[in-house]
Order: sequence, then structure tokens, then C-alpha cells
Amino acid sequence: MRITILTALLSLLAICACSKGNGNGTSDGGDNAGALENKFINRCNFESVWFTFHPTQMNYDIVANPVKDKVNGTRKCAKAVSTGGNDEFVWCDPMPRKLDFTRNAPIFKMKVLSPRAGTKVSFKIEHPNDWALKPLTVNDVVTKKAGEWEELVFDFTDQNPENNFYQKVVLTFRHEDNKAGDVYYFDEIMCPSDDLTDICLFQRYEGNPVFTPEGPASWRNQHMANAGILSPANSPDGNWWMYLRGSGDSPFYCDQIGLYKQPADDFKPFGPWKEYEHNPVLPVGESGSFDDGFLLDTAPVVGKDGVVYVYYNGNNRDRSQHGLCVRYSTDGGYTFTGIDAPVLKGKGCSDAVYHDGKYYIYYGGGNPCRLYVTVTSDPLSFEGAQTYETIPIGGGPSNFDSHAVNGSMIFRLKGVDKWFASYQGSSNSYDFPDRFHIAVSDDLIHWEKVKNDQPLYTRGSPGEWDQGGIWFCEIIEHEDMLYLYYEGWGRVGYVENRDQPYFSGRSCIGAASASKADFLKWCGIK
Repeated sequence: MRITILTALLSLLAICACSKGNGNGTSDGGDNAGALENKFINRCNFESVWFTFHPTQMNYDIVANPVKDKVNGTRKCAKAVSTGGNDEFVWCDPMPRKLDFTRNAPIFKMKVLSPRAGTKVSFKIEHPNDWALKPLTVNDVVTKKAGEWEELVFDFTDQNPENNFYQKVVLTFRHEDNKAGDVYYFDEIMCPSDDLTDICLFQRYEGNPVFTPEGPASWRNQHMANAGILSPANSPDGNWWMYLRGSGDSPFYCDQIGLYKQPADDFKPFGPWKEYEHNPVLPVGESGSFDDGFLLDTAPVVGKDGVVYVYYNGNNRDRSQHGLCVRYSTDGGYTFTGIDAPVLKGKGCSDAVYHDGKYYIYYGGGNPCRLYVTVTSDPLSFEGAQTYETIPIGGGPSNFDSHAVNGSMIFRLKGVDKWFASYQGSSNSYDFPDRFHIAVSDDLIHWEKVKNDQPLYTRGSPGEWDQGGIWFCEIIEHEDMLYLYYEGWGRVGYVENRDQPYFSGRSCIGAASASKADFLKWCGIK
């Protein structure tokens, strides 16, 4: 059923037909003729990336390539030796990431060296742990050579596999003359690429990242993240304000919140932003306090009488406790006063909105993570306030948000009588999301996800600075354009497993843009 996405996206986008190589082994899909040439990623080469296979009856090992030729010149490969049984196969531990066919057809390739022609090779994909969900198999793709490498193709297109559902591979080798001691080699398992950057609605700013950690020992020399922006209509002085989180080694390794500004009459959507000279404006709390170590997930809002509130996820130094916290400023957003305890323990901050005399405070919690909103007249207390679950887990395009949703950032657009929430989601990880999407509301409480398979925005391609995870999709309007600010995790260059949460890298802040008209069309709003 999901394969229809390809047709829909082709009508929306002009997608480049040629694949580009990258450090993770992506190759073109020349064997697959049609309107869209598929891109592949080498998920298993038994050298830099591999699946951990286990044998059933067969003997299995990773060995030196016995026949280096033009088809397969790699150093290592897998070796499966038959014991003469009738039910022999090898199966892998769950891959680092579930299989996504949004951009590319569900077609797989694998190189095989068989002792004789006519070997029947079956390729099965399974859910990682739910046996009630039917696995899919391409049966009996036949080898044509003996003692030579050849590439076999396994096409699941007519089986319509679900996106972000399958995470295991099972391989079977059979021949009518099969006997104990027959040796089968396999290598270079090519899976459909899950890089969706070329079909996103928002286009990446070529100068990314717009904020990078810099300087000697300081409050922001390790990471920069979690941008919360106040437009001129919502800021204390009618200019553009941005609060963001910096991680640094002053006064010790910690997370604190600083302020940046731009004038309204000379606003440049991608910056530069001018840093407030007395940053951080929200430093860590005093030693022994509940937030004496880390202030994360910035959410500023100007409330009643012009008081500036900044909500955040406060953590103590040994990370033994955390919660949704708030500090407030009565001098226009520069000097902040804290309260004695979190307003809600064990929850993380998303966003805050002041509307019609009430404060709508959005936050996430639990595993899998869920999103909530508390509606209160007192921004410093939730006592007696109503709380609602907002954007549910699952139901997003390609099942991308089936494991977690978080980071809802709320905004409105001029001339549109709707509220919008951008949010991050993952089908794999509690806190290493890879994609943003949008939900729409009339009342800030009940939200409906946009029904559009085209990605709003995703993490960067393999090798990009933000190839790992992305968080906090802050969208602002300027003239006829929308601009997206976000936190991205990664580093430039090859990463063995970019789905490993918080692999060796850093957080920076990037930006992207789309026209307002295209966004509303994408949302289905006229």
C-alpha cells in the first residue's frame, strides 16, 4: 500500500534520477527500470557495516572473500555451510533502523557465491519482535553461476510492505542436490535508502548550520540547540528574539540558556543574530538545587503584563532528577527569577502559548514518549489545571512516529484561523528522532495530523552535519516565506551507524525554508 507514495511524490516533485555515492556505500539502482530510479544503501558489507546473523542448523562465520572479482572485490564476506538439513537458514538481530520505503521501492540486492548454479535463495523481512505480524518473503531467486559472485535482486513491490515496520532479515539457501558441507557465501546487502532529504517540503539552507559551538571555555563551546523564537508581535520590545540552549565547560560542563536578537526593520531570516553581551541569561541554579546542572528545551512566552516566562527541562548535576521548570523576568526578558521546584516532575518541555488570558504549556514524557498540554491561569503552577494528551503516537505518514512523538512547537500564520504544531517523531528511538511533521488545531488542545506523505523535513543525508537526529522544529513567518530552525546532531563525514543515539558528534542549529503558499497547500488548507 505504501508504494503508492512514490507515484504521489513524483507528481509533486522533480526528483533526481541519478544516485550519488556516499561514505556509507550508497549506489545507484540501475537494475530497476521505471519512472524513478531507486537509491540503495549498503546496510551490510561485513567490514564497515554489518548485520549480526545467527544460524539455524547451518554453520556460519565471517571470513575472507574467497574469490575477489569485478562483481565483489571486498575483503570480507559471510560464509554459511550446510549440514544437509531441510530447514536451514540464517537470521539477523534487529537492524539499527526499521525499513522505510517512502522514497524508494521495496527492492533489495545481495551478492551470492554458490557452489552450483540453480541454488534457490529466499529473502525474508520480519518485524523485530511481534510474531503476530506476518513476515514477507521473496522466494527462490535462482543463482545462474557456480563458484562466482553474482548479484541477486529481491523485489517485494507487489507485497506492499508497511514502512517502518520490518527490521530483521532471514536468508535461506536451497538446491535440489544439497548436501552436507556445501558452502554459500553472501555479501553486500543493499537496502532501499531511507534518505528523504531530496523530497522534503522545506529546503535546507545552504549555509547551515547557522549556529555552531565556538570559542574557548564558555557557556556554549560544546553544543548549541533548542531555539525558541519570539516574533516582533510577541517579543518584549517589538524585535526578533531567540532564546537557545548552549552547552559548555563554564563554570563546569553544563547546559544554560542565552539570548540573541535581530531588529525588526532589518530582519535576516538566516541571521546573523546578535548575542546578548551578558549571556547566559538563564544560568544553572545554585549548587544543590533541582536545576544546578542542565537547562534544556527552551520555550519562551510573553504573558500577562509583559512578564517573560521561559519554560525548560531542568536537571540536577548528577541527572538523578529532572522536570518541567520555569523562570520569569519582569525587566523585559534579561534578568530571571526562578521558583523553588519544577512545576511538573519527570516531564520535558516543548512549548508555551499565552492566548485569551490562559497559558497553554506543552511537554512530553514517558517511554514511548507522549505529548501533553496543561491549560492554566497561573503560569507558575499547575495546581487545579486541566491536562490533555495532544498529538498521539502513531498515525503519521510512513509510520515514522510509531515509537515516540515529542517537541511540539506551536505557531500561527497571518490570515489563517488555525493553530499549527510542528513535532518530531521516531519509529526506532525514544529520543533520537529523524523527521518533523505538522498537526493542526482550532483550540490548542485537540490536534489532527496533516495527511500528506511528503516529508515536511528530515535529518540530513549520510555524511552531513545533522545526519543523526533532529529536534525542536521552530517555524516562523516573514513576508511570504516560512523559516524553520532546528537542532541537528551529527558530524561531517562517514559514521558507521548514524542511527546509534548520540554517536560521537555535537548539536548545532540549522535552518530551512518554504513558501507560505506551498506550506498551506501541503497542509490541505486553501
